[in-house]
Amino acid sequence: MHEFGPQELLDLQQTSGRWFIKVIHQQPLLYTTNLGSTLRFTSNQCTQLVVKVTNYHNSLGPSQMWAWRIDGRSWQRVTAINHRFTINCSPKQHLIEIITAGNSDLDQVWSGQEGFGVTDIIIDGGQLTSAPHKAMIDFIGDSITAGCWVTGKHAAFDYRPETNYVGIACDDLDTLGIRVAYSAGGVLRKATGGVPDARQYLSQLDAVSRWQPDHPDLVVINLGVNDRRYSIDQFTAAYDDLLNRVHHLFDNVPIVIMIPFKQSFASQIRSLAHQRALPIIETASWHPSYTDGLHPNQEDSIHCGHQLAKALRSFLK
Repeated sequence: MHEFGPQELLDLQQTSGRWFIKVIHQQPLLYTTNLGSTLRFTSNQCTQLVVKVTNYHNSLGPSQMWAWRIDGRSWQRVTAINHRFTINCSPKQHLIEIITAGNSDLDQVWSGQEGFGVTDIIIDGGQLTSAPHKAMIDFIGDSITAGCWVTGKHAAFDYRPETNYVGIACDDLDTLGIRVAYSAGGVLRKATGGVPDARQYLSQLDAVSRWQPDHPDLVVINLGVNDRRYSIDQFTAAYDDLLNRVHHLFDNVPIVIMIPFKQSFASQIRSLAHQRALPIIETASWHPSYTDGLHPNQEDSIHCGHQLAKALRSFLK
């Protein structure tokens, strides 16, 4: 038996991404406030992994959800109700991926310590080692990018960060995706869970923890749909400010701008991108269907993911 604690698990990752060490109730955790955060590692000569997790969800909302897969096969989803789940595999070498797969808008992830936490992973033998490195893309967005409401209208249970458009695109491209995305967030509008707007959550992990990102190969921005209540002038100034912050935080990293699926502020986003000579991904021809009028459903999340992968492939060569 071998127990991998928070720091050991973090050391196995190619990048810390949006994971960090946080102590809650005197318990060190490998912690994230982001839906869609992924852990990757290789198992060797072990047949069972017990993943011990917290379930610090709001008492009025649903349990948190996790998902896992082996060697890129189908994702398996589990609730955090029992504070643990088990992954069984053969003793051969395997790629193990674990993703934060469901929470709710009620979870106070920013200042209420209701994010996702891993206390440790226990294996029955052998060893866990770092997975092979991949190209890395940081996705800055909102609930659509995070993976909310993909299969229906039940919070947490109908979320699918593993198979939303970002998850599908990353699988197509064989890349690692880092989500900097929160439900309802915009460049002006604050997100749920006590999270500020994107200009603020871009550089923070929570209310008290700064984020210093690793150097990704590409940054993709998909924001604007949640800012529809604001004027064009307000949005344009705020989006321009966001681009300044992204350039500062991701120095010398290529940036790609997506037009929101609902075409919100499309002309203003195009104009700002052209002024900075940034490439644009047009999405109007993708015509996704939605679960709720805003979030692409599972079928069209897959379609949009394939389309995005085609658009991004040339930037990763």
